[in-house]
Amino acid sequence: MTKASSLPYYPRFIFNCSDDNCFSTADVELFDSIKETGSDYEVTRFKKGQKLDITWIGENDETTVKTYRVSEIEIHQIKRDIDEPTYGINMNDCHGPVFGEKKKWLMEIYVFLELLAEK
Repeated sequence: MTKASSLPYYPRFIFNCSDDNCFSTADVELFDSIKETGSDYEVTRFKKGQKLDITWIGENDETTVKTYRVSEIEIHQIKRDIDEPTYGINMNDCHGPVFGEKKKWLMEIYVFLELLAEK
């Protein structure tokens, strides 16, 4: 079996949250902190209107769970050649670090999230 985390490339996911949180990942490891609301299973899809519980780890390893609704999904920078450079700046991109192992990405998938609740 070939695990997605062992591939040398992957789609880059960028999560933009209405509470000004933003994070991105180039592998599936970060998805461990995202669950569909009311489920204990791994998230395997993202769709408009879906409710997600995201566990945030803050300073001093304190955890906060926030519930979001997927408001929009966009796909950008679809590449035919993964060595092709990325041109321009997307204003919705995260300016912080990319979580997980840095890999070449095939495309960028933007998931826009609206904050519903904080636990």
